[in-house]
Amino acid sequence: MNDDGSAAATLATHPWALAFAGLAMLAAGAMRGFSGFGAAMLGMPALSMVFPPALAAPIMTSMQILSTLQTAGADRPHVLWRQALILGVASGVAALVGAQLLVAANPSISRLIMGCIVLAAVVVLASGWRYHHQPRFGVTLTAGACSGLGNGFAAIGGPPLVAYFLGGPFSPLNARATMTIIFGVQSTVSLMTLAAMGKVSSHTLLFVLIAYPLQAVGIVLGRRLFLRHGDSHYRRVCIFILALMALLLIARSAWDMLA
Repeated sequence: MNDDGSAAATLATHPWALAFAGLAMLAAGAMRGFSGFGAAMLGMPALSMVFPPALAAPIMTSMQILSTLQTAGADRPHVLWRQALILGVASGVAALVGAQLLVAANPSISRLIMGCIVLAAVVVLASGWRYHHQPRFGVTLTAGACSGLGNGFAAIGGPPLVAYFLGGPFSPLNARATMTIIFGVQSTVSLMTLAAMGKVSSHTLLFVLIAYPLQAVGIVLGRRLFLRHGDSHYRRVCIFILALMALLLIARSAWDMLA
């Protein structure tokens, strides 16, 4: 049975799997609404616990595009367009390479690599490291490329961008809005690439239709929390989300290797 068939069978015979995925999408939406990047970092590992990563990625990527459209009107006035252009172009190109790696890579190894990368970002940010001037072109280009690679590889492009924005002289409002636009670009490129490779099916669309309404509700709730508490708690919440994601990825990879 192919990956789509296995996923459909899982949902049909194990309602708990659908419930788990639905709750994960609600929580992922809340993270996305508050931080601008949390949806894929929670949603992709959660979906990967139910579906193969090569099936979970197009589902999560599709939902990233929808979430960008959902908040585009409110985010647009706060986007840093110079940074968004450089980061978006670099990440869009790199996402093509990441999507190729997704199809070829071993799922357990993929999760372990992702977890280690996210954990490294947590260590750097938790140390209090920051730069106090506008980042140079090369730094911006590198951050965008690393983010796009992660997005195409596993629908998780957040850590490089979070490190870039939290480490620099950017306000939470600008960082959040700019990351949202960049993830929309990345996700569009990744989804088109996966579709060209035959990795997007009717099952993908079905799972998106089931899951996105829950994520949309979570985004609304998360945005309300951001408007109330974002200025004082944004950095701490972002670091916590990264740490949680690193632990989930590494734990799932270890479970698979020991099983």
